[in-house]
Amino acid sequence: MFKQPLTQTEIEEEIRRIMCGEDSEPDPFEDSGSDWEEDNLEPEPEDSDDESDDDNIVIAPETPVCIPQRNLFQDPPTAAREQTPAEGGESETNILEVCSSLHQYLIKPNKTSLTGKNGHKWSAKVPAKCKRTAARNIIHFIPGLKGNTNNYSMFDEYFLHFFSNDILDIILQHTNAEIARRAQKYQSHANISEITKNELKALFAILIMSAANKDNHLSMKHMFNTNISGKFYRACMSGERFFFLLNCLRFDNKETRQERVLKDPLAHIREIWDIFITTCRSSYTPSSYLTIDEQLVGFRGRCPFKIYIPNKPSKYGIKIVMLCDSSSKYMIDADPYLGKLTKRNGLPLASYYVKELTKSVHGSNRNVTMDNWFTSVPLADELLKDPYKLTILGTLRKNKKEIPTELLNVKGRNPNTSMFCYDRQKTLLSYMPKRQKIVLLLSTLHEGAEITATGKPAIIQNYNQTKGGVDTFDQMCSNMNSCRKTRRWPMVIFYDMINIGSINSYAIYSINTLNMNKKPLSRYQFDYDRISDDLDQPI
Repeated sequence: MFKQPLTQTEIEEEIRRIMCGEDSEPDPFEDSGSDWEEDNLEPEPEDSDDESDDDNIVIAPETPVCIPQRNLFQDPPTAAREQTPAEGGESETNILEVCSSLHQYLIKPNKTSLTGKNGHKWSAKVPAKCKRTAARNIIHFIPGLKGNTNNYSMFDEYFLHFFSNDILDIILQHTNAEIARRAQKYQSHANISEITKNELKALFAILIMSAANKDNHLSMKHMFNTNISGKFYRACMSGERFFFLLNCLRFDNKETRQERVLKDPLAHIREIWDIFITTCRSSYTPSSYLTIDEQLVGFRGRCPFKIYIPNKPSKYGIKIVMLCDSSSKYMIDADPYLGKLTKRNGLPLASYYVKELTKSVHGSNRNVTMDNWFTSVPLADELLKDPYKLTILGTLRKNKKEIPTELLNVKGRNPNTSMFCYDRQKTLLSYMPKRQKIVLLLSTLHEGAEITATGKPAIIQNYNQTKGGVDTFDQMCSNMNSCRKTRRWPMVIFYDMINIGSINSYAIYSINTLNMNKKPLSRYQFDYDRISDDLDQPI
């Protein structure tokens, strides 16, 4: 069922399950631990109809529901958590004991049909297991690199692949126009001369090196002081020239900006942003599992679409919704959140972003993992159809009207118990990680009530395995961040583009190096050593 070939361990697991007579399929991932970690799942907000992203799991209302006839709420035996799948040398009796103990983690409603608040019907009956892989899980692509990226060997080649000559020419044109306007206020001085393409590349090198050395928040005086920061920055250009160029950087025509802003709030940097994202899409074939989530780029200045997210470290900033590869963390697509000015074509905001960001992988049967801000039952149905042909796996908010009340009840349930219900290709899971806590997950990737040897559903293990693509990418941006203090929001997005280009460059470099059976450098060595070698050459 899963989108990867079975390993030897999984084949042995399948044999064990056939001997037990179970209907579920083998667990595709190794167990990450016997104890549940609460932060492994996206928390749920309280019942509300707004689209805010709340990070607190709340207690579901204790409404009276039908309890199964048998005592299915008893504590699972401790021994079952510690047992592992049987190996070839163990007896069939021990295997059956393990299989029997795993059923203690399942709760089966005494009704075969469950209904949500809006009348949506679910079945509590486990669907018949098919020997063939479901059509929605069959993939026809080979993950890897595209185009000329296989032939690169130096850092500047990888990085300038994303900041192509088209982007550099646009920046040069509008920056020199700004320098010409400012030059009228200055007397003749070397620092106000026009910028060249080589000097622009040197500016990129300084920003990337400051990210590697974590000097991005140093003042210009300290950054270009050779006693504090060494001679690298001073060797590229003077501090006064660096400060002047950052103030003059422009990405669009200032004279026609007012007309364009009325139609597009991102008009200040839209032209180079679209070129950059197009290059990211066309340079890499992602794997079977993708992740959609948000990145908040910290900014407290004036911006028409600045937002506040209390659970983020920066609190205030520009929200960028991203699609990343779960394995390599390569950023495939991204779109800034423009608030009420977002052109969503009549779609709910979350559905719009999912459909828009996955355009480059439509029809590929890939799986997209997302949190409860994006996941909904109607979206799951739509993505299974043409032209999308995608499966989803994500947490679900408790205020969704399609959820049966039986899945929200916490009264009498013990920790580590699971309840499943089904609607054609959709599987809805209610899992209790600890007392008085319910977590809901919706999947169109999985089939049946599959419980692993530790008592966790396979849906949860798969979710924990694939949910961290964007979070890890955001962490990599924070660890080596080129963003400097600024009052202009287009510069904030430009700095984030440098961070994205640097991480995507390292992802492509790592794949190239591993394909040559070599060990790749660390990200710091990749950025620091290669830039130092490149700048040894005269500009």
